[in-house]
Amino acid sequence: MTTLTVMVTGSVLGSGISKKSGSPKPYQMANVMYLAAAESFQNDDHNIQRCGMQEKQIPMVFNQNLYAQFAGLSYPIQLQLVLEPDPQNPTRNVVVDFKE
Repeated sequence: MTTLTVMVTGSVLGSGISKKSGSPKPYQMANVMYLAAAESFQNDDHNIQRCGMQEKQIPMVFNQNLYAQFAGLSYPIQLQLVLEPDPQNPTRNVVVDFKE
């Protein structure tokens, strides 16, 4: 178990049928949005400077009860997100719980 303390701005849980690729495919999505320091970007062709904060997303387990807990909060709110390896992809973490 790993934790990440961040300023959370919201959460999303959704499912449906995607028709983008031609043949309909079911999908599920669940994410937590949080604020992080804005990151500048520079390479040979670009120089993009940023200051302040930017919103990022981290995957969350697809769980209606966990989403309901997020839905009951007042945003923005500082939370300690509880992370565990994603069963579908153990190289990335997903939010499985939080602590205020």
